[in-house]
Formats: sequence, structure tokens, C-alpha cells
Amino acid sequence: MKQIMGQSKKTALMNVAILLGGAILLSGCVDNQVDEELTPADIIHVATVNTTIAAVQLVDTLQGRVKPLRSANIHPQISGIITQRLFKQGDTLQKGDSLFQIDPQSFAIDVEVKQAALLKSQADLGLRQSNLDRLSKLVKTNATSKEAFDIAQFNQKMAAADVNQNRAELHRSQLQLNYTTVTAPISGTIGEVISTEGVLVSPTDNKPMAVIQQIDSVYIDVRQTVAGLRKLRQLPKNVSVSIQPSDSRDDDITGHILFSGISVDENTGDFIVRIEAENPNQRLLPGMFVRVLIPQPLINAVEIPQQSVHRSGSGEPYVNVLVEGKAKQRQVTIAGIKQGQYIVTAGLDPQETVIVSGNEKLRPGVVIKSSTWLSQSDTP
Repeated sequence: MKQIMGQSKKTALMNVAILLGGAILLSGCVDNQVDEELTPADIIHVATVNTTIAAVQLVDTLQGRVKPLRSANIHPQISGIITQRLFKQGDTLQKGDSLFQIDPQSFAIDVEVKQAALLKSQADLGLRQSNLDRLSKLVKTNATSKEAFDIAQFNQKMAAADVNQNRAELHRSQLQLNYTTVTAPISGTIGEVISTEGVLVSPTDNKPMAVIQQIDSVYIDVRQTVAGLRKLRQLPKNVSVSIQPSDSRDDDITGHILFSGISVDENTGDFIVRIEAENPNQRLLPGMFVRVLIPQPLINAVEIPQQSVHRSGSGEPYVNVLVEGKAKQRQVTIAGIKQGQYIVTAGLDPQETVIVSGNEKLRPGVVIKSSTWLSQSDTP
């Protein structure tokens, strides 16, 4: 009996050991399953930004062409041979400065001829006036006929008319003599010489003798689409714009809008926006193409990094946002770009979490761990 009871106790202890061992093995299997469910591949790290709505001003970057404030083609007012050039190419001139000398000899002789004709007519007028004065006294006493008096009066008027005519002819000849010195009609910088000494010039010539351009201030003409006309009209008058003659922002020049065109080009559908800018250092030259940054009216929008925006198969922009630890797509409306940031006007609310980097790792069932995205300017 004692032997049987001893065997039963051994059997019970062995069963307990087997059960405990099984429990331990089962526990090991469960732990392994949990570890297998949360492998590193199932946990992804993303960088995010939180959205805020603020007033943003975008700019339209357009191409413009520089034009001089004033430009004058130099043409002679008389025909003649150029005997002297009185300026250097590239000189800055004042209005009235001498440019060319045309041979004046024939015009000086003509002035002398007209002076002599005037003196002769003045002498004849004096004689006729004396005769009229004498007859006017005689006609009162009937010492001369009324007919003789009328003839004397007629001759005096004709002589006076000859004097006026010869005086006008002399004035015209003097003007032509003055025109032999060609002067600058405006202040500005004169360019290359087109007509040189020894050339016969005429007022009817197609080519100018030279060209003067005033460029201490310049115009920039910019073509803008009709779609942008509404935004331009919302801007204040004389709004400032930035002009970039080169890639260096140090060269930016400030100008202001004078007006926007009142007619539309039939071929392109564009209109002209004219801008005026001070140009004391002559960095802007006529004919030069420049970039013009025209501000747009203020809008309320969200700024997000460019890499956070993706495109659907149809080309529609969207972003991924975190909602309760899960990624969801959100279509957005983009108004433009400012300093590397997309300006979103619809699709995002304040204090939303937008995924910037790590979007390529998103898939169903993953655990998302997020951190604040740092731009290159934020990194040390």
C-alpha cells in the first residue's frame, strides 16, 4: 500500500512539472508572436509640420523689357555737308549742347542777301512814305488830284509789305544759319555716330545722325495675361515692384507701376504693364530683359514645405495628414510658391499635422512615429 501511494505522488509531481513546462513553452510562443507583430519594419518614422493660417503675399515673376524715359533721333533741319562732330560717343549731354556742325557758308551768304533786300525795301518805303506825306498835305488844298494821292497811298502800302516780307525772309535765313549747328533736343546719353564728317545730310533722310536716350530713369514694359488684370486692379496706386537685372538679389532695383494697358494684344491676349524705375548708375539699359516681381493682393493661406505635396494620377495635389495616429490623404488647392513653401488656400485647417518626409513608407497597418520636421535653414 505504501509503495502504491509513493508511486501516485511521483506521478502527480511529474504531471505538474509537465504542465508548468508546457505553460512556459506556451508563454515563450506568445512572446515570440508579439515580437513578430511589432518588427522594426512595421514601425515607420515621419517628419511633420503643424499648419497655421496667416496673411501671405505672393508675387508674379514676369519678364520685362527696359525702355528709355525719353529717346530722340537726331535729324538735321537743313540739307548740307557735315564738317565737324562736336561730341564723343557715350557722352552724357544737356539739352541744347552742340552735336554736329553743317557747312554754314552758303547759309551765311543767304543771310547777307536777305539783309541787303531788307535794307533796299526799307529805303523804298521811306521814299514812298515821304511822297505820301507830301501829297496828303496838297490834297487838302486841292493842289494835287485825288487820284495821285491814292496812287501814292497804294505805293506806300506795297513798300511796307515788301519790308515785312524781306524781314521774314531774313529771319528764315537766320534760322537756317542757326540750324547749321545741330543741338541736342533732350538731355541724355548719346550713342554711336551714324553720320560722320563729309556726309551730305537732309531732313528727309530715313536714318538719324545719332540717337540720344534719357536713362537716368527708365520704363520697364511687362506683358501680363488678362487673368492677372483683376489682381492688378486690387493693388494700391503706385505700388512698388522689385526689378532683377541679374541672378544676384543684391542688384534688385525698386520701381513702381505707372499704369496697366487699356487694350489687349489681339495675337497674344496680353496687355502691357508699364513700370518706372530710377536708374542713376545705369544698371538698366534700353533693350535689356529683366525679371519683374509684381506683388499680389494679400490672401489667408497655409504655408507648407514643397516636399509634402504629391500629385494624384490625374495631377491633383494632395498631402498626407496624421489623424489619430493614422495617415489620411487630403486634396489641397495651391495658389503659388513663396521661398520654397507651397501656399495652400483650401484643403487644410489650422493645427493639422502634415507629413513632410517619410511619405514613401506609408502603408496600411504600420505604426507611425512622428517628429518635428526641420528645414535646412533650421538645421545647425
